[in-house]
Amino acid sequence: MDDDDYFYDSVPDGISNAIYEFDDDIECCNQDSYELLLKTFDDKLCGDALKSATDEEYAKFAQAMKDYFELSYLPTGEDAKKIIRQALNQWGG
Repeated sequence: MDDDDYFYDSVPDGISNAIYEFDDDIECCNQDSYELLLKTFDDKLCGDALKSATDEEYAKFAQAMKDYFELSYLPTGEDAKKIIRQALNQWGG
């Protein structure tokens, strides 16, 4: 397994785990997490993009969560940052 494969396996799983910790009423699978990442980072999705995410990208991820899961509330940019950081830690990046 090369590094890209491990990234695409580990990071969406980390996002799913972090979303569940954030709100255990959200049913999020790894495909859902991958879709959220694509909505946020488009074709720039990679470890470096996540590591250097901006406040604007965290806000975009939070909005994508609200829209994708049809939440009645908007997670904060700080919530999104914690979720992404947790996924990066799981990946080891």
